[in-house]
Amino acid sequence: MEHVEASEVKQNFGAVLARAARGPLAVRRHRKVVAALVPPDWLERGAQLDERRAARLAQKQVEQERLVRHYQVSVTLLSASAAAQSKMLRDARAEVDRWEALALCSTDYIERWREWLALPVKALVQQMCSDADGWGTAMRQNSPFTMFAA
Repeated sequence: MEHVEASEVKQNFGAVLARAARGPLAVRRHRKVVAALVPPDWLERGAQLDERRAARLAQKQVEQERLVRHYQVSVTLLSASAAAQSKMLRDARAEVDRWEALALCSTDYIERWREWLALPVKALVQQMCSDADGWGTAMRQNSPFTMFAA
C-alpha cells in the first residue's frame, strides 16, 4: 500500500483523492499510519468478502450439525438390538428407494447409500462419520437417516 503524509493530505487534498481513487493510500502522521483512503469499490468488495465469509461459516456450522446428527444415529445403531438395527436399516433403504422412485437426488447418492447400507453396521457407522474419500459431507447432506436424528 502506498503511503502519504497527513500534511500532504491537508495541503493537496484534491490530488491525494485522485491518487486514492486508483488504489488505497495509507495516511501517516508522526511516522504512524493513522488512516487509509480507499476507492469506493474496495469498500463494496470488502462487504462482499464479509458476506462470503459469513456464508462459509454458516455452511460449516450446518455441516458440523449434520455430522453430530450422524454420530447420534451411529450411537443409536450400535447400541440397538439386532431387530431394531434391522428396522432402522430397512427404513433407510426404503427412503433411498423413495428417492430413486421420485428422482429426488442424484443417482450417485442413491448408489453410494445402497452400497453403504449393505455394509456391516460398524463399517456403515465408520463411513457415515468420516470423510469417506471426500464424500462424507455430501452423503450426510443427502442422508436416509434424517428421520432418526433430531
